Amino acid sequence: MYFDYRLWALTRGVRLRMAASAGVGLVATAAGIARLALLAWLLAKVFRGEAAGAMVPAFAGVAGVMVLRGALEYWRTVLAHETAARVQMGLRQRLFDKVVALGPAYFGFERTGDVITTLVDGVEHLETYFGQYIPQLVVSALTPVGIFALVAFLDLPAASVLAGFALFTLFAPMVFKRWDEQGSERRHRAYSAFAADFLDSVQGLATLKSFGQSAARGRILAERAHELFRSTMWVLASNTASRGITDSGIAIGAAATLGLGAWRVSEGLMSIEALLVILMLGIEVFRPLRDLRMILHEGMLGQAAAISVTKILEAEPTIRDAEA
Repeated sequence: MYFDYRLWALTRGVRLRMAASAGVGLVATAAGIARLALLAWLLAKVFRGEAAGAMVPAFAGVAGVMVLRGALEYWRTVLAHETAARVQMGLRQRLFDKVVALGPAYFGFERTGDVITTLVDGVEHLETYFGQYIPQLVVSALTPVGIFALVAFLDLPAASVLAGFALFTLFAPMVFKRWDEQGSERRHRAYSAFAADFLDSVQGLATLKSFGQSAARGRILAERAHELFRSTMWVLASNTASRGITDSGIAIGAAATLGLGAWRVSEGLMSIEALLVILMLGIEVFRPLRDLRMILHEGMLGQAAAISVTKILEAEPTIRDAEA
């Protein structure tokens, strides 16, 4: 879980849309819970050997909820992309206005490649961060609590195991938070340095050729590229470790819940219907965590990009226009 209060200041104008995206995600999760509960009810009817006619309402309910879930997920995706586009346009407008206010005097001391990387790639990372990562983080944090409140009425011990592993899966990647931040910042610096050197080389290609420095400049670019490669591999390795913790928490949590539930059923402490409902809901409680895992990388890149973005937004012009 990666959240930075510095980034929250950049969300003016889209916070309601972000909240709406998270709200639609929670409603979609509720629809998924209803679908799985209906499936558990249907399986219980099958185990009891009821007639096919008695299962028609359950089939109809499952089909209706599946259609509703699909519509909600589509709405959520469209809303997320629209929010991301608004963030992108708003942030680039603010950066453009700030660049104009700073004037050429400020950027005479800054490398063009660094600034271009911030204005292009930095904004792209923040677009995904605000449009998808933050709403998904809210859904992933609230879903285990809601499902625990529902499952606790069926069986409190199984619900506690399920919710405990879900919360562990959500917060366990925080162990790598500092490493992730350092790796992402290092990769961002390496990317900016490579972009700056490459742009300078292209702009000064005639000068390099005139003074016979093409080969030397090529070696510098190769070193920059290799540093970018190493830092990128470190970020991917850290991200893989975080994903491994998430996958392990999901697998162990599902197995532990199944084992405890099976034992309680064998001891007569819980009905088979309740076990089926809990196992079905276990799929839904871990679904937002898997979705969050897939965009966890964007959280790291967003925080790294925020450093260079806020540096420009907080800069003060060295020369100010006269008021009159």
